Amino acid sequence: MTAAKRPRTKRKSSRVGRRAGQAAQRRARVRAERPKQKPKRTPKPRSRARRVAKTAAKRGAAPRRTRPAATAARPAGAGVRRAAARARRRAPRPAPPPAFPQATGAPAKQQVLFRMVKARASVLAAIQGLSAAEAERPLDAGQWSTRETILHLVVRDRIRLRDLESALRGVRPAWLGMDRASQARANAEDLAPLARLTWEEAVRLLHTTRQELMEAVESVAEEPEEVWGEAHPFGGMLHRLPPHDLHHAEIIKRRRVAPPNP
Repeated sequence: MTAAKRPRTKRKSSRVGRRAGQAAQRRARVRAERPKQKPKRTPKPRSRARRVAKTAAKRGAAPRRTRPAATAARPAGAGVRRAAARARRRAPRPAPPPAFPQATGAPAKQQVLFRMVKARASVLAAIQGLSAAEAERPLDAGQWSTRETILHLVVRDRIRLRDLESALRGVRPAWLGMDRASQARANAEDLAPLARLTWEEAVRLLHTTRQELMEAVESVAEEPEEVWGEAHPFGGMLHRLPPHDLHHAEIIKRRRVAPPNP
């Protein structure tokens, strides 16, 4: 008879158990060889007063830094440059250039023409966009309307056209010596023939009359320069035109921005 064989399952189970035990021992040795870590400490919250006190104590213990002398850090020429800058600030500023340099140093004739053109531009700017209804309103109680003022400027240009030749010969126009009352009567008489013109007709006549006057004045020679001076009858009547235009332009501007009369 053959001997009975041992069951294999029992031998295998014992072998698996030994291997598991060996693995457990190895893991235990690895854990034993690892350095032990200290548990982390959670810092206690500090109060604001303690933090401030500790910071102040550290600052008091630390030596203070001394700043280097200002003169040592600055370059040698810094003081000179600062003094020059102060001198430039104290120095008076140069006068601004003239608004219209083309008239500076020009002959007397060109200066007269330039002032006439500039003043008339102020008149045209004052009436820019003005309607016929607005032009009929009196500029003030008992005063002309804007339409009548424009016709008055037309009359003054016409009078100069009329007296131009005689003034060139040295004849003084009679109206140059009038007082205010006589001048007011003369203005009313000269304005009467034009009183019926509409606003559009008045503006158109303002342009054409001034154009005729400018052409007549430009035809006069520059020499002698005395003719263009205020002391001469011809130059005197032309020098009066720019301030006269500016005077009426300013009145019209003020009236346009003022509230309407009740």
